[in-house]
Amino acid sequence: MKSTSITLSEFYHRFPKADLHYHLLGGVRLETMLSFAEKYNVNLTEQDAKAYYRAHQEETGIVKGGIEALTFLYQLMREPEDYAQVLLEVAEDAHACGVKYIETFWNPSDTELSYPVVTEALAEAIDEAYQRMGIIIRLIPSINREKSPEEAVAMVNEMVAHPHPYVLGIGIDYKEHNAPVEKFWKAYRIAKQHGYKLTAHCSEFGLHWRNVETGIELIEVDRIDHGYTVIDNPALVQKYSQAGIPFTVIPSNTYYFKQWPEHQQWCENHPIRTMAKAGMNIIPCTDDWHIHNTTSANCYRVMVEDFGFDLDSLKQMMINSIEACWMPNELKDQWLAEWSYEFDALRTNLIAEPVIAPEMKISYRR
Repeated sequence: MKSTSITLSEFYHRFPKADLHYHLLGGVRLETMLSFAEKYNVNLTEQDAKAYYRAHQEETGIVKGGIEALTFLYQLMREPEDYAQVLLEVAEDAHACGVKYIETFWNPSDTELSYPVVTEALAEAIDEAYQRMGIIIRLIPSINREKSPEEAVAMVNEMVAHPHPYVLGIGIDYKEHNAPVEKFWKAYRIAKQHGYKLTAHCSEFGLHWRNVETGIELIEVDRIDHGYTVIDNPALVQKYSQAGIPFTVIPSNTYYFKQWPEHQQWCENHPIRTMAKAGMNIIPCTDDWHIHNTTSANCYRVMVEDFGFDLDSLKQMMINSIEACWMPNELKDQWLAEWSYEFDALRTNLIAEPVIAPEMKISYRR
C-alpha cells in the first residue's frame, strides 16, 4: 500500500467493510426505478419516484420510503435481468465505499418471478461482480412477515427444493407490529433443519424487548437485525453481551430520527450508544442504501462524528462484522488478518485522527 496521506473521509471510504444487513431493493438507484417504470410502461413521474427516497424529502414533502418502496419495486421488476442489474449496481456502489462483502436480503414471496429464476439471475450477477470488482455477495431470502406463516413455509420449502451455494440463510422483515417472529417458527425450524443460518428483524420500531428475547431464546437465531429495545432490559443486555450475540445496527434507522428530530438529542440518545457501552456485539450496516440516503462509508462516519466512537472502536466493529458473517471460518480468519492490516496501514496515513468531544467519546471494547 502506498504511503500517501489521506483525509478522514477517504479513510471511511477505503478501509475494508462487510455489510450484513442490506436489503437488495433498498439499493435501487432513483434512475433505475424510473427506467423500470419506462420499460414496463408504468405511470411513474420523477416526482412520485422521488417520494420513495429520503434524499428528496425536502423537495417532495414526504418519504414513503422503506417498506412501501420495496413493495412497489418488486412490482416493477419483471424480468431476471432486472434483478441482475440491481445487484451489479449495488456492487458498484458498495465497492466505491470499500465494502468487500455483503449479505443481502430479498423477499421471494413478493416477486413476479419464481424463486429459482430470481436466485439464478442474482447468482450470475454475483459472479460478474466478483470478477469485475472482487466484491463477494451472498443471499438471504427473507420472510415478508405481513404475509401468512404458511407463505413463509412455502418460501423455505422453495429454498430447500432449489438449493444454491450462495444462499446462506433466512431472515424476516417488514412491519413487526402484528407479526412477532414466533408466528413463523415453522419456517425457521425447517430452514435450520436443512442447515441454513437464521436472523430476524426484531424491535426495529421501538417494539418491546421480548421480541428480541423470543428471536434468540425461542427461534434460536444466529444474529439479530436492529434489536434496539433490548436496552430496556439490563439483564438481557448483560446476557447477550456475554454471549456475544451479533446485532446489526443501523445509524440511519428512521424510527429514531422521529423520536429525536433534534440532531444532538438523536446523537446522545440513540440506543446504539447504549448497546456499545454495555459491550454488546454491534455491527454498523446500511439497511436501505439509496432509500435511506446513506452509504457504508457514511455509516461509519456517523459512528465517529455523531455517536462519538474512536477509530479503535471502528476497527472492533469491522472485526465484529467478519466474525458474524456466514462465510467459512478459514476465509474469515484470512479476512481478519488482511483487513486488520489494511485498516492499520490506512490509519497510519491519516492526516489527522477525528476530534471527539469528551462528553460524546465512546471507546468501545467487547
